[in-house]
Amino acid sequence: MKDVTPAIRAGFLIPLAVCAGLQVLLLFVLGGRGFAWTFQSPLSAATMGAGYCGGLAMLVASLRLRRWVDVRVAYLSTLALMVLMLLVTLRYAGRTHLGGGDIVAFGNAWGWLIVHLLAPVAGAILLALQVRAPGQNPRREFPRLWLTVLPVAVVALIGTGVGLFALLFPATAADRWPWPVSELDVSALGVWALVFGIGSILAIREGDPDRQRAGAINYLVAGAAGVIGLLRYPGEVRWDSTLSWVYLILMILLALTGAVGWLLAGPAERWRSPALAD
Repeated sequence: MKDVTPAIRAGFLIPLAVCAGLQVLLLFVLGGRGFAWTFQSPLSAATMGAGYCGGLAMLVASLRLRRWVDVRVAYLSTLALMVLMLLVTLRYAGRTHLGGGDIVAFGNAWGWLIVHLLAPVAGAILLALQVRAPGQNPRREFPRLWLTVLPVAVVALIGTGVGLFALLFPATAADRWPWPVSELDVSALGVWALVFGIGSILAIREGDPDRQRAGAINYLVAGAAGVIGLLRYPGEVRWDSTLSWVYLILMILLALTGAVGWLLAGPAERWRSPALAD
């Protein structure tokens, strides 16, 4: 069985977990104050922060797992997030604080850019080394029950659809969004939606619930944090819009799907034992 290499943990998972923790503070806790750009609504910051809450939980869980097959969906999803967010940042660089402004936001903007420049390169190199590491990843046949596959497939469909729409047609998406957003805001949120879609597709491909533990934690935490963010800023939402209620329901269902996925995942011995710590 191929285990996660120490380089994957030290060079990618740990640094990005630290960065995700910082984004949780800036976005979810502080409502976007001091972030790399200024949001039109603190709800957008909190919603994006909810994604980082889930991402942080997923990365921490991945650090505790020893088998590469249990980590690779989380790894590939995180790598996709870094690449897509870099493209959005470069596209809207003039709307960020890279050119100046508040010293804290200016520093965070450059830190944000540097991390998103370095992470894809390091992630690709470490992935190539991981694939070449000794060991096998035997696929265990697991009966696919439609009751367990359907919710993940729905997340894949909605996440991919919303994400592509927001990235390809940001102006139209911003006009229809259920709270005030800029094109940069909606593009960044679209990246998160698309990454959830990509991760869900990869999870369906894996098939084995044991390999989806980290992703299930992501669903659970991100969905719960999304609901909290919405309830924290109710005045920002156009409640007369059907999309507002659809979003709330989807976040609740995302959290419930994560909880079920957690229950279906393998037993505690799937986690790394202290003896296996690097």
